[in-house]
Amino acid sequence: MATSTGRGSAPAYESTRGSKAGDGRDKTIWLQLLCFLLVLAVWTLVSAVGMVSASALPGPRAVAGELAAMAGTGEFWGALGDTLRGAVAGLAAAIVIGVPLGLVSGTYAAVEQSSRLLVDVLRSFPVIALLPVFLLVLGSTSGMKATVVFIACVFPIFLQAQYGARGVEPMIQETVRGYRIPRLLRFRRVILPSALPSIMTGLRLAATTSVLVAIGVEILTTLPGIGHMVTQEQQSGNSAAAYAYIITAGVIGYSINRLSGVMETRLLRWRPPAQAS
Repeated sequence: MATSTGRGSAPAYESTRGSKAGDGRDKTIWLQLLCFLLVLAVWTLVSAVGMVSASALPGPRAVAGELAAMAGTGEFWGALGDTLRGAVAGLAAAIVIGVPLGLVSGTYAAVEQSSRLLVDVLRSFPVIALLPVFLLVLGSTSGMKATVVFIACVFPIFLQAQYGARGVEPMIQETVRGYRIPRLLRFRRVILPSALPSIMTGLRLAATTSVLVAIGVEILTTLPGIGHMVTQEQQSGNSAAAYAYIITAGVIGYSINRLSGVMETRLLRWRPPAQAS
């Protein structure tokens, strides 16, 4: 009797806990929606009252109309593609270089200590401040944009990979050394799984940064993309179209962040629930 009761109570407890988690998620979604509607209402009120001129802050309806009109043009999708191509190219190079270097420097203390000063100096430079140098060396080209994105993204990825590789438990390290496990197998079965959560965090941050930096480069140069279209629409006096492109950039960043979160959840399904949350 007691055993049967104990076994029956576990599913009931799990069901109750799952129900509470679902209620918490629903509440969070409603709060987020309420916050969004509140900001939209304030924006509409400020625009309708005339606290700010329409040329500086057009109303939500005007911006939404411009966005809907632009979505049917090839110019809009061409600008979107130019921005994403530069962002993806720089991000891919940052992943290819940053992850291996971070894992190696995190695994071997001598490498980490010898490169610490150089890394700290290089990552202290604001990447936008280096833009004139890249314009002189590489010119106003898509390769220059990808290079600036690479520099902005490689250090977050590198540091997160390094931190993850250093996070292997000392007891596990001693066990690996005691059994004389080959380096390649140790890397695949011990270091990489331990560092993967930190690597995914770095990738999520770098993915959003890549788009923001690409747009910033386009605003400051003549390179095609969303940033260039924002500048062009502002100069022509069509502020509603400029805000429409700005909102598009925000939607891209949000979408990338959500997609990165989904990928992280799928890749890290092996983690215990307490750590995954």
